[in-house]
Amino acid sequence: MHHFFIPPQNITDRQVILSGVQARQVAQVLRLRPGERLVVLDNTGWEYEVRLTAVSRDQVMGDVVEKRTAVGEPSVYITLYMALLKREKFEWVLQKGTEVGVSRFVPVITQRTLAQDTEIKPGKQERWRKILTEAAEQCRRGRIPALAAPMKLADALAQHGAEMALIPWEGADAASATARSRFGFAVSLKSALGDTIPSSAALFIGPEGGFAPEEIELAIQHHVQPVRLGKRILRAETAALVAASLLLHVVGDLA
Repeated sequence: MHHFFIPPQNITDRQVILSGVQARQVAQVLRLRPGERLVVLDNTGWEYEVRLTAVSRDQVMGDVVEKRTAVGEPSVYITLYMALLKREKFEWVLQKGTEVGVSRFVPVITQRTLAQDTEIKPGKQERWRKILTEAAEQCRRGRIPALAAPMKLADALAQHGAEMALIPWEGADAASATARSRFGFAVSLKSALGDTIPSSAALFIGPEGGFAPEEIELAIQHHVQPVRLGKRILRAETAALVAASLLLHVVGDLA
């Protein structure tokens, strides 16, 4: 069945209303008819199976058949602090990260990001939210991932507040003995987790040029653990998806 996030005020115990773009999609794109069913979500973790009773391009109405807990949410609340990339790469991370199970995205400005301004045009924020919503509907999430305003890396490190914070670092294995002593050894993501299953985790992913050494040092000062993601050097957008997937796999969410 097709899934749609709609405002909670459009849902009652017995009836649901879809309007605007969603009504047109149901009526003109999907061509659903009265008697057919779809699922709506209120973005609080509940989903409602609905039997359509009236369909038009302006408004779709339906009766609630069943209310149930959405099962698409991950067991660990992952905040992905993603260095700003070129538009298509960053938007790809938003879409695929939602599918994997990221719960919150924070665009981050680092030394090597091309963009150094934390101000984002409203139109771009709206586009990003639309990508998150459509991805959450497609993969049957119970909530649309949150999207924070861009911030500087130093601020993100200081205020992440997660039970566990990890920073994949491609320089871990190639670092000199002096650098290793200075930064500490990066460990595998699985080793970093150990037997702990955190309720929240922060992942810090660098830009195309990677993190600067002093940024890794700052991360360690804020108790963010450098980790390895394997023997190969990954692109920034790949590292984001691999890190989130590995974390969720290790805690059993992708088992």
